[in-house]
Amino acid sequence: MIVINMPGGGVEHVEGKEILWFRKAFQNEWDGATMVRLSARRIYSRESVDELTAKFQAAGVKLVAFTPPDYPIHIPVNAGTVRQVKIADPAHYGPLARSILEFFGGALLAVKEDPAVARGMLGLDD
Repeated sequence: MIVINMPGGGVEHVEGKEILWFRKAFQNEWDGATMVRLSARRIYSRESVDELTAKFQAAGVKLVAFTPPDYPIHIPVNAGTVRQVKIADPAHYGPLARSILEFFGGALLAVKEDPAVARGMLGLDD
């Protein structure tokens, strides 16, 4: 189990296989926190993206950094939870989105990386 420190002082215990991706929270979410997308919900941590990266990697979670289509940040993705990579529809996800990462459970994440590159980064067969 991995302990995630919540902004209000509480803690959340999660398993590595629950973590899909995480990123710095937007101001309209929880300013100053890190959003952690789990398989069934999202939670917020007072720990930074770098602190969570180190913690999750120490717990054996294979993380791969992807780039969202609309923000100049990197989003660490749990490679073990990605089911497949699809070509992004620019009409739906924007002109800079190249791929859609589909996770077990149905969550989707649009990224700038080309599908072949994304599959290679994740170690998925074509």
